[in-house]
Amino acid sequence: MRVVVKYFSALRDVTGKIREEVTVPEGAALSQLLEWFFKSYPNAEAFKEELLVLVNGRTVDGSYALRDGDEVALMPPVSGGGGVVQKPVDLNKEVQDIIEKTAPRGGGGVVIFVGYVKGKVGDANVEVLEYEAYEPYATSKIREIEEWARRLEGVLEARIYHSVGSLRPGDATLYVFVSAVNREVAFRVAREALERVKHEVPIFKLERRDDGDYWVVGDGRRIPKSPRL
Repeated sequence: MRVVVKYFSALRDVTGKIREEVTVPEGAALSQLLEWFFKSYPNAEAFKEELLVLVNGRTVDGSYALRDGDEVALMPPVSGGGGVVQKPVDLNKEVQDIIEKTAPRGGGGVVIFVGYVKGKVGDANVEVLEYEAYEPYATSKIREIEEWARRLEGVLEARIYHSVGSLRPGDATLYVFVSAVNREVAFRVAREALERVKHEVPIFKLERRDDGDYWVVGDGRRIPKSPRL
C-alpha cells in the first residue's frame, strides 16, 4: 500500500522534496515509516527529538497502523490563533468587543500582544518573512489553546490570531488578547498562551534577507535554505 509523506520547512531542504509517495507493507506501523525516513535522510537526525508527526491532520503514536492513502506530515519544531488569518486584525474592533462582553462579568482590562516582522536580524536586513500553516490543524490547535486559556481561573476571554503569507518588516504576525479579573492573571496567561502558540502550532517561517534565505525553527534557530526548492 502507499502513503503520502509531506515535508515542511527545513525538512524540504533535507529531503529535496515537498512530498512523496512511499510504499509500505500492509499493517506497517508509523514507527516503521519513521525508521525508513531517518535511514533515507540521515541529515534529518538533527530534528529527531523534536519532530512533529501528524497523520491525516491528527497526532498519533508510533504504534498507529498505517492505511492505504494516509497523509503523513513531517515537521521540524514549529515557529509559530481565533485562528489563522490572511489579513490584518482590526485591533480596535477586537478590543471593543472584548470590553463589551467582559465588563459586566468583572473584567477591567485587556492585555494585548502584537508580534510583527523584524526589519533587521543581526547585521542582516530582512526583506520578507514567509509564513506557512499546516491547515486545518493549525487553526484547530490555536482554538484549543484559546479554550485552555478561557478555562483558567480568573480569565474572562482569550483570542489568538496568526497571520500567514508573505509579510514585510512592520507587518503584524501574531495577536494575543486576554481579559481577566486582574492584570496579574491577564499578563501571565497572555504570556503562557503566546509560548504555547510558538511551540505547538504548525506554522513555519522562511526569512528572506539580504544575506540569503533562512528557515526559522524552534526558538529562533536559523538554517540556510537550500537553493534546490
